[in-house]
Amino acid sequence: MFNLFGSREIDEFAKTLVQDFVGRFPPQKSFDAAPLARAIDEVCTRAKAFQREKRLGVYGKARVGMSFKYELKSAGYADDFIDAFTRQLLLMMSGK
Repeated sequence: MFNLFGSREIDEFAKTLVQDFVGRFPPQKSFDAAPLARAIDEVCTRAKAFQREKRLGVYGKARVGMSFKYELKSAGYADDFIDAFTRQLLLMMSGK
C-alpha cells in the first residue's frame, strides 16, 4: 500500500516529540509552571518547523495532531492536558 501524505514519517515525528517531552516531564510528577511552559513551547516550535519543512496540508497537520494525541494518551497524561497541549500544537502549526 502507498504511504499517503508521508503518514509513517508523521507518526514517527509525533512519537519522537512525545518521547522527548516525557523524558523531561513524566506524567505522574508535578513540575514548576515555567519549565513546563518552555518545554511545551519547544515542542510546538519543533512541530511548526516540521510543518514548514514538509509543507503539510490540512490532512498532514491533522495526522500530526492525532498521532501526538495518541502518544500522549499512551504515555499516561490526563485528558484535559492532552486536549490543551494538542490544541496549542495545532494552532502553532497553523500559524495562528
